[in-house]
Amino acid sequence: MSLSSCFKVDNWDAPDSTFHGTVYDSYTNAPYLSSQSEWVIRILEKSWDGIEGGATTYQDLRIKQDGTFQNTKLFDGIYHMIPSASGPFWPIDTVRNVELKGSKEQNFTLTPYLQIIDFQTDLDGVDLTLSCRVKAPLLVNNELPPQFSNLSNLPNLYDVRFFISLHQFCGNGTNSNIGWDWHNVQRNGQKQIRRAITNEFDPAVGDNTTVRYELGPITLRPGYKWYVRMGANVDRGDRNYNYSEIKEIDLTHLPPQ
Repeated sequence: MSLSSCFKVDNWDAPDSTFHGTVYDSYTNAPYLSSQSEWVIRILEKSWDGIEGGATTYQDLRIKQDGTFQNTKLFDGIYHMIPSASGPFWPIDTVRNVELKGSKEQNFTLTPYLQIIDFQTDLDGVDLTLSCRVKAPLLVNNELPPQFSNLSNLPNLYDVRFFISLHQFCGNGTNSNIGWDWHNVQRNGQKQIRRAITNEFDPAVGDNTTVRYELGPITLRPGYKWYVRMGANVDRGDRNYNYSEIKEIDLTHLPPQ
């Protein structure tokens, strides 16, 4: 009796090329404030010859909290790239025929649906109150002002809330928020934990509206270092958030309870 086996040897080199880059905020020209892995850059390899016309399945490059992205395990080739349509920003066109060979930097500039500005924290002992202003284009006679004429109608504001974490990653993304039950700051039994304080016209930005929100007070546990920020989203797509910066609340000088 003799035994034999047949097998194929995979002689393809492992993918080792890198796409990396930064997503920028068109309002500030600074890196886009995000939350860890909350949305993605989608890429499609058009030079792959396994199917006529290239690959038909996207790969996702997850956005880091600081607005950067990187994938070091890609094949050289020609790619189409676009920020995911579920992101909290006005859609942009696909960047086509980007050549990857070894390493390639590709940056994007996005216009957020909302701006979270003037983020403030007020600590009274261990009770924390947060406030911010939410800025969005204002419809005039059901139309956007001229500076937003290239955009479709702004989706409705859905939620304004705070995020809190015990580490530097803070937001609605992966492992970035403590899921406490905040009954003391909820309104009308809904998920939204928002309270409008003032409705202001900001002449510095033209026909925009800014609404100030205050959340809290929130009782923090002493003996820890907390990281907090505020975010707001609109009723569109995956309802991902636009964010404020992150602030640190240090209670390590108090005995833990």
